[in-house]
Amino acid sequence: MSLINFGFGQNRKERDYGYYESLNLGIGYNYSFGDHNERDFHLLDIGINKASYGGLHGGGFQYGIGTEIGLNTEKFIIGPKIGGVMNLMGIAIGTELVTYTDFDNWTLRFVPFIGIGGEKGRLTINPHIILTNKKFRPINEGLLNFTYNLNLKRKKIEKTAPNKV
Repeated sequence: MSLINFGFGQNRKERDYGYYESLNLGIGYNYSFGDHNERDFHLLDIGINKASYGGLHGGGFQYGIGTEIGLNTEKFIIGPKIGGVMNLMGIAIGTELVTYTDFDNWTLRFVPFIGIGGEKGRLTINPHIILTNKKFRPINEGLLNFTYNLNLKRKKIEKTAPNKV
């Protein structure tokens, strides 16, 4: 009995495996969920980030600043934040530090997250760890986040081959 097997390797000329740096405008939506006794909230997520990405497996990282704005909260809520994310082969892992305020009270939250995504966008689950003022609850303790990055400036990084000795 004979078995014929045809295999094809990756064609590296069709896909761009270069390395890039970009400045992005991140626009997103947060769905804030909690206990069945609490109501759900919706937030607009906007920010600016710097990204470095590329290579054969499509990995990279982003870091930046932004804010979350409550869309259906009882009072006007704003949440300035700073954070970063690493991604590799479609997995996104990161963290943010967010402070929510209604200009009368405030709370500081540490937000680790995990989900799917890359340099253009991500879909993540964001549990909140309340660090200060645990009684001030402008939003719930968990978010489902979708963020899309619009390139403002993008540049290809030329890598040189190492010298052979």
